[in-house]
Amino acid sequence: MLIDTHCHLPTDITLARKMFDETKEVGVTRLINIGTSIKDSKNAVKIAEALDGVYATAAVYPHEDMDVDIKTLKVELQAIIDSSKKVVAVGECGIDISNWQGGRKIEEQVKLFEMQVELALQNDLPLILHNRGGDTEILDILTTYKRIHGEKLRGVSHCFASSPETAQKLLDLGFLISFSAMITYPSRKELLEVVKAVPNNMFLVETDAPYLPPQGHRGEQNHPKYVRIVAQKVAEVRMAPFDQICDYSYQNASRIFIFK
Repeated sequence: MLIDTHCHLPTDITLARKMFDETKEVGVTRLINIGTSIKDSKNAVKIAEALDGVYATAAVYPHEDMDVDIKTLKVELQAIIDSSKKVVAVGECGIDISNWQGGRKIEEQVKLFEMQVELALQNDLPLILHNRGGDTEILDILTTYKRIHGEKLRGVSHCFASSPETAQKLLDLGFLISFSAMITYPSRKELLEVVKAVPNNMFLVETDAPYLPPQGHRGEQNHPKYVRIVAQKVAEVRMAPFDQICDYSYQNASRIFIFK
């Protein structure tokens, strides 16, 4: 069995159901549908409530909902969390230092991220981290909160794309490393060092569908069923049986996320 721990399902319930049915046909029994804005998080919950085996998260991505103040965003996110037991994490949230046109300045991103770290702690939920160029800021913030809250602060580094050194620092903070199909790209061979090194109890697999399709499917829309390809690559790199990698990933996901 496998869980795609990070995907973005279609907003239309009929299309989402069709995609999940196709995913179940290849042995992927659960999906986590990720929220990236207030509207998107509400829709993720709606789909999760309609589909057995689909779960939701709630969060504001670094460059979403820019017309709403952070205090109001926290109130709205809390209402979404309270609305459903199928909300299993706060995320994806974090830092995005990229060429995003008109995005939040780094100072505002930090405030938004800190608010969502606090929201996760207040609700005893894991965080799902978005990190694009934000290693320093994310590690600094997590380290500060970890000193205060200890093991209550926990989560996942989604679509890991940083250095082995950053991976180790996240592991030391108790965060799992989640691998996407980027590990199948010839241009991202440096990620394979992390795939080899991460402990068996500290990794997950994901698709980030419809983004980042695996090698061999570039140019297509990604699909949650392709999480099998990610798991196969992890098995190949770690020289481990495929079924064992599936079991580890499933167990790790079931430990960090509380599926009700």
